Amino acid sequence: MADAIEEAFPGVVVEGNPEGDGRPGSFEITTEDGVHIYSKLQAKAHPAEEDVVNRIANRAKLGPAAPAEDMCG
Repeated sequence: MADAIEEAFPGVVVEGNPEGDGRPGSFEITTEDGVHIYSKLQAKAHPAEEDVVNRIANRAKLGPAAPAEDMCG
């Protein structure tokens, strides 16, 4: 997943959870500004790379002034 994101968005670096290991069974993707892009805990499935890349692209189109709304739904 990290490779797909970094390939689609040159200059973006994907980092692991800075707080350490997450909850067992979780897989969360959150932007630097706190927008939740994907939650396996909510979806109960691993994300498709294309879906995640599209969600990030949609968030990028909104720009930094856009409200930090959850995009997991």
